[in-house]
Amino acid sequence: MMLTLATAALFVIPSVSSPPPAQGFAEDICYSGSAGPPHNCAPLPPFCPPDDPNNLVCGTEAFLRYAYTLRQPQGGRSLVHTDSTYIIARNVGFSVEDAYWIAAYNEATDLGSFAPRDMNGQLVADADALRTSDISGVVRTHFDTGGFLFHFPVAMRGPNDPQPDGLRPDVRNPHEEVMLAHIRNWAMAGPGSSVPLCTGGFTNPSPDGDFATGTTCYGDDQPTPIHGTYSVETPVAIPFDNVTGQQVVTDNVPSSQFDSWTGSQSWNARIGIYIHALADRISHHTCIDAGTVATPSPGQPAFVIDLNQPTCDQPPHSSGHVYETGVDFAGLEPEDRTTEAALSIVYDELVEFAQVRGTLDNSATATAVKNALLDDGLLPALETRNPVERLQAVTDVGCRSGVPAFPGNPTCSN
Repeated sequence: MMLTLATAALFVIPSVSSPPPAQGFAEDICYSGSAGPPHNCAPLPPFCPPDDPNNLVCGTEAFLRYAYTLRQPQGGRSLVHTDSTYIIARNVGFSVEDAYWIAAYNEATDLGSFAPRDMNGQLVADADALRTSDISGVVRTHFDTGGFLFHFPVAMRGPNDPQPDGLRPDVRNPHEEVMLAHIRNWAMAGPGSSVPLCTGGFTNPSPDGDFATGTTCYGDDQPTPIHGTYSVETPVAIPFDNVTGQQVVTDNVPSSQFDSWTGSQSWNARIGIYIHALADRISHHTCIDAGTVATPSPGQPAFVIDLNQPTCDQPPHSSGHVYETGVDFAGLEPEDRTTEAALSIVYDELVEFAQVRGTLDNSATATAVKNALLDDGLLPALETRNPVERLQAVTDVGCRSGVPAFPGNPTCSN
């Protein structure tokens, strides 16, 4: 019998109602079950070309590999979400401490909480002091809390509008990038602000008519349903349902309590969550760009999200993540060069946040400085196929610009 993706998913996933792996910039560094150096979570198989994301065999292998390795006890981390964010944040002017916490909450958006591990997969000595608060309500596999939508931040467009350009999302356009603009607005507002963080990013209409930047969550004390579908392999899809209102941070913690829950790291946590959603918007752009969102109407009193699109199918989705590290980015199709696109806009947005926080290093606004860090530094390092060498190469990029090694990483080699 031919093993289709939908059939394979039944062996890997506990039930049809449970989501498939929904990584955006998935973990590329995975830790072994016993002490030992990290390995690639899902490297590009040698027989798979880097310019064929629709290859069913390669995509299915990547899907199954991720589904297995990311369920192992020690898991892993993404050098894009974590180490690269840390190095960029420090270079644009954040302190070492703030850069760490921004990166840690970036990774916690995938994992629920984060504490650094050493090269043998063991928690570092001061792991408790470096552990984030639990933010499992925004985790990628938590459909029931709306966490999934932080990783597939949906875009909204009219029936006659062209698809958005998700490789370069317009983060300042709340009419289109509804979820992304919503999280950005909340993160920019900072601790103590009354700006809400709402499920799906849906607020009551703003004065400009968008559903992302209103002053309260949609429906106020009368929640409105959110119905969605997410493709396994079209037409097979997973339905998910939420209601509008405050985003769940974790059990019994609504978003209005986010600042007290995360304490002194609240603003760093807000930025980390937003930067994660931004990178995932780009990572999943072919799916999100093709998706649709319908707003409530008399005939349909609900938000309806349709991500049951061929470009959301798990084989190309998984192949896209394989292409994010350990390959020659120049050999990819333009739509698959997501790492370059993501790091560029992450850099620009961290500059914006550093300016708001009053910590900006003005030299970071120079194009030459940005290019030196990304084009001549992080991007070539992330192309390294061997995971130990890749981690060292990324660390060395930071070292060359005076950034201490990320906790648990090897010391600078030069």
